[in-house]
Amino acid sequence: MSVRACALAAMVCLPAAAASQDVAAVGTRSFLLPPAPPLLSPDCRSKRMAGDLFRRPLRALRRAIRAGRAVKVLAIGSSSTAGVGASSPSATYVAKLEMTLEGTFKGLDFEVIGRGRSGEEAQGAADRMKREVDETMPDVVVWQVGTNDALQHVGIDRFKRCLKTTLGWLKKQRIDVLLVDPQYGNALTRDEHYERVVAAIAEVAREERVLLVDRFEAMRELHRQRGDRFYLDEDDLHMNDTGHRCMAEQLARSIVGGLLAADAETVQPVFHP
Repeated sequence: MSVRACALAAMVCLPAAAASQDVAAVGTRSFLLPPAPPLLSPDCRSKRMAGDLFRRPLRALRRAIRAGRAVKVLAIGSSSTAGVGASSPSATYVAKLEMTLEGTFKGLDFEVIGRGRSGEEAQGAADRMKREVDETMPDVVVWQVGTNDALQHVGIDRFKRCLKTTLGWLKKQRIDVLLVDPQYGNALTRDEHYERVVAAIAEVAREERVLLVDRFEAMRELHRQRGDRFYLDEDDLHMNDTGHRCMAEQLARSIVGGLLAADAETVQPVFHP
């Protein structure tokens, strides 16, 4: 991975000592924190990097890593999280994310636990969130949300209330959260409600100060360059292997950026009015 002077892609710059030589102990071992979020592979890059405009510190992740224990990531959502469209279990974004994180934090163990249900709306995931959290005890929750709410025309106010209530509960549990908005597809956006749901997720993420991985915008830019078939399956809805891989890279980049932001707070505390 190339070393960049700014650890947060021009969003949050770390002090030089923290960015380049920060050593964390893990049991009797030690490792260097990555100096910057990992770069996306060339075919997954877009002008607007998913996650870079919604950076938030991931403090629970930092606590887990500094405590020297394995990190648990709960991925909850609908068909993308269930792996629909991927050619094999190892090609899903859940599997790719675990592999990418362990490659970035060499010597650390990550367990990414997939709990996806095809066709599920946000309320369905919210209803089972407590049980899934109790079973997995995650440090980080990746909530892929909104696609089915958009397709089923769930009311925007109801959708936002569901997100805010669930995010509030997760905050009380001191669990970090990444929201992942719907996939982009040319046919999908012919329905104006689809983009209204995408906008609602961004609004809630800003209000609740939650990290958002803007999959929709990243895929829209890739669509302009390469077309839907580059990352979507033949049904024009579910991601193919490339879509899953790019999503995993976007998530890994956001997770590392959130960790570095949390670590920077210990050197230069950030005041939020």
